Amino acid sequence: MAQKRKAQEAFSAPKGQLSAFAAAKLARSAPASSRTPEDDLGEINDGTATSFDATAEPHMDSDRARYLIEEQLHELISVPPPKPAPAQLSSFRPSQHNVSRDDDNCLEVTLHNDETVTVVGEYELTVTSGVATVYGTVLRASSGEQYIYAPSTQALPQIQARLDGTSIRLSSANSGIRKLGKLSPLFRNIWALEPKGRSFALLGSTADDELQRTFSALEVDDNTDTVLHTLTVKSNVSKPPKPRIMAVGAKSSGKSTSNRLLCNKILSWTPIHKCYYLDIDPGQPEFGPPGIISLVEVAVPLLGPTFTHPASPLSPDHMVVYKHAIAASSFKDDPEHYKACVLDLAKHVDKRYPLIINSCGWVAGLGASVLADLAQDLDVSDIIVMEPVDSSLAESFQQCTPSVALHRIARRPPRPSARTPAEQRAMQTMAYFHSKHIAVEDAHLRWSGKPISRVRPWVVSYAGDTPDIIAVMSYGQNPTPEFLCEVLDGAIVAINEVDEEAALDLSERTDRTPEGLPFVASDHHGISPTLPPSQSNCLGLALVRGIDTENKQLHLVTPIPENHVENLAERKIVLVRGSFDPPEWAYLEDLYKDDVGPAQSERPWVSKKGLVGVEGAVWRLRHPPMVKDLVQGRR
Repeated sequence: MAQKRKAQEAFSAPKGQLSAFAAAKLARSAPASSRTPEDDLGEINDGTATSFDATAEPHMDSDRARYLIEEQLHELISVPPPKPAPAQLSSFRPSQHNVSRDDDNCLEVTLHNDETVTVVGEYELTVTSGVATVYGTVLRASSGEQYIYAPSTQALPQIQARLDGTSIRLSSANSGIRKLGKLSPLFRNIWALEPKGRSFALLGSTADDELQRTFSALEVDDNTDTVLHTLTVKSNVSKPPKPRIMAVGAKSSGKSTSNRLLCNKILSWTPIHKCYYLDIDPGQPEFGPPGIISLVEVAVPLLGPTFTHPASPLSPDHMVVYKHAIAASSFKDDPEHYKACVLDLAKHVDKRYPLIINSCGWVAGLGASVLADLAQDLDVSDIIVMEPVDSSLAESFQQCTPSVALHRIARRPPRPSARTPAEQRAMQTMAYFHSKHIAVEDAHLRWSGKPISRVRPWVVSYAGDTPDIIAVMSYGQNPTPEFLCEVLDGAIVAINEVDEEAALDLSERTDRTPEGLPFVASDHHGISPTLPPSQSNCLGLALVRGIDTENKQLHLVTPIPENHVENLAERKIVLVRGSFDPPEWAYLEDLYKDDVGPAQSERPWVSKKGLVGVEGAVWRLRHPPMVKDLVQGRR
């Protein structure tokens, strides 16, 4: 048995060396002296960064102690941390023999079999001869141009040659998404920094980046590749109904990446070149802003992070079939409503095509129970288990659905991420609101670099003989009527269409706030009502830019296509607010805008001033005239 320390040992003055910070504290309490630091220069150590022995001289001058401490701290700070060895990103090495074109817009190279090229930025990829793969997609000369987004926030996809003599062309692209960097630091320094001004940069290793960012290449291990290949073959050779594949795993386990790779492989190998994607992760959805779950028909590969391909009813590439609003990044407040929404989306799946299900990362407790129920109700045929997952969850899958096939993928070490999950959600929401689906013929999505405060809102009446909306509903916590107007101003809401029966039921339960806003109150149990999924459909999100209580109007900013908004007057519309992340990015865009002047004292989302000029269209009539139309009219 160890002996106890004596009181003198426990409470006596410490002996030996103290840290620099402890010495600094001791120096502040030391008595003043006329001794100067120059008198003791000879007593300074040999320059190595060691701790300072403050007890060696009990009556040390405070100035001298401070001098010695600052000297040692300076040495500690001035020594740079060791730089990690550069990591190789590409096996390709440019030379005069394998580069046929290298100008301000384009780079054409020829690759050997299995040679890889890693690129950061946005660019168009064309295979001019041979065969290459990128992000699980097989590309040939007949594949045409592929638009690829490769920001530094994600693992960079590698372009790999599958035949000797494969030639590829990389061309600059300009979708407008880089303009978002002027509005938010979240989008800054994530694209290419190229001396020639191209929108992309080839990286041989991490040392080639002038900004010294942390890069990693998207690599697929043998275990993952085998599982994805097995499911791809099964999707290709099986007869209808096609496989229903769900990926299950904890947050940051690689579910989204695996789903994206699988989707791309199916599109490359299946003769029909189409699959369905059930996007039921409200926190990190693949095709839309957080808080929305959807069913999407995918016709082209997914060659970028989630914020680069928001789905739309107008998009021939990623077309929304149906979607519902959960109005939160988690279904914890109402799991039954969440399950009802998921099952309603599944009714619209064409069984002639494979279905990929993107589940949430909640794999314990209530989340695990909901996942097991959905696996059974959706009649899932295959489950990709991203390790580590609790063994009881895997057993529950097999008990609920005995015929299900489990495919286990060992979890790889997490890649360093430059953005937190909350920041990634903000980027996804911001990119959604700045997206522009111009027309079906438009091959690529576009983004606007205009701050939200400068976007002309749609004017929506909420009172009168012919109001544009039936009611405002609150999912989750329902504020009192006196505060609904204040809570709603500057918030994100979901625009939902309901059928006649649901509209009639809501009209019977609708009350009015002091400002005249129609709302549906909680029931006598204090539970907030939700829209029945079978009688509703979410059309998209909107930002409440302002509330005109005098004219009983809401000013909404939404990326929903203009022709769709104009048709809303003929439908029964309900606005749903909930636990959406606050749109802080929208509040700060004017401050980050590079050409903006001093910030105004009054913000557009709290402004009560009247509209000026052409601003503010009533969505049941038309959008305001454009500036070019006014100029032509003056001529």
